[in-house]
Formats: sequence, C-alpha cells, structure tokens
Amino acid sequence: MADYTINPSYIYTEDIAHATQITTMEDGSEIRNSYRSPRRTFALNYDRVTKAIYDSIVAFFTARLGRYETFSWVNPNDSVTYTVRFVDDTLETEEINDEIYNIKLSLIEVV
Repeated sequence: MADYTINPSYIYTEDIAHATQITTMEDGSEIRNSYRSPRRTFALNYDRVTKAIYDSIVAFFTARLGRYETFSWVNPNDSVTYTVRFVDDTLETEEINDEIYNIKLSLIEVV
C-alpha cells in the first residue's frame, strides 16, 4: 500500500460519520442497527503550492486511479496513520500562474 506524505496547507474539515439505521415500529418503538465502525473524512487544502508539489499530487492521484485504490496517510492534526482513499474521481485544481497552484481534495477512511 502506498503512503501519501504531502502535507496540506491546512485541513479544512474533519468529520466522523456513523452508519446507523433506525426503523420506527407501528407502536412508536425503534430498532437501531449500527453497520460499521465510524469513519472519518478529511478535506485537505493546498494553497499556493509549487509546480513540483502540484505534479507530485497529480501523479499520486493518477496512480491511485482516483478513488479506486487505498493508501496510508498520517493526519498532521493527531499524528495517527489512517487507511484512506480519495472521495472523488476528480481532483480540484486551480492554476494561479505557471508555477503556483491551489488544490482541494477529500479523503475518506476505509474501515
């Protein structure tokens, strides 16, 4: 499994999601089921990065086939290593000029 080691300028959001189904019975009682462990999503922003960093992120994203392949990533906020994948098959980039770029991407924990 590959390691993603390019730290973002900052983590815009970090969310924790549970998978819970609640069925309400005719008498008003509920049946609750949890289908998996909670998993985290991370929205990463890379502001004003160089062409070299841009090329590295694009190459890593392309090599993983977008959201197809999982990889390891260390969250700089808590120093925990997570097994993640990209949320989307599209990488959001913005060219400021020939040498400066902004990139936004989201990761989701694979449990």
